[in-house]
Amino acid sequence: MHSVLKSMLTLVALIALATQLAQAQVGPEEKGERIKQFRVAIFTEVLNLTVEEAQGFWPVYNAYLDKREALLEQQKPGRQLDGMNDAEVEEYIKKHFELKQRELELEKDLVQQLRKVLPPRKIAKLPIAEREFRESLLKKIQELRQQRRLERSGGRN
Repeated sequence: MHSVLKSMLTLVALIALATQLAQAQVGPEEKGERIKQFRVAIFTEVLNLTVEEAQGFWPVYNAYLDKREALLEQQKPGRQLDGMNDAEVEEYIKKHFELKQRELELEKDLVQQLRKVLPPRKIAKLPIAEREFRESLLKKIQELRQQRRLERSGGRN
């Protein structure tokens, strides 16, 4: 009974978040917050997090996301690859693999930290939750674009 209620509440939360995401123009901060809420709902559902697990999981996972985002920022080339000489391109390739290695180390560290708050089975489901979140978010974005196209065309196809 408890899991059925929890699933229903999660479903209601997902529907509410989807509705919020579908609303018209919002600022970047509000969009970011809605995306965070959407991530929480998806991960909670896929990982089947208890309240206690969620309290331990989110601070660790959010810190990981911040570090990962910083790494991804470093992967962006300073300028167009076609405008670089061969030595600069070689340096870019070397840096790319160094950053990929750091990203892998970051993931390993995440798993070690999560071992303190989640059972191994839930940790193993983390890539599934991440994929589900990305796919669901992409679907919502596509739906929003389609809705906006329809609104601009006055409902005509």
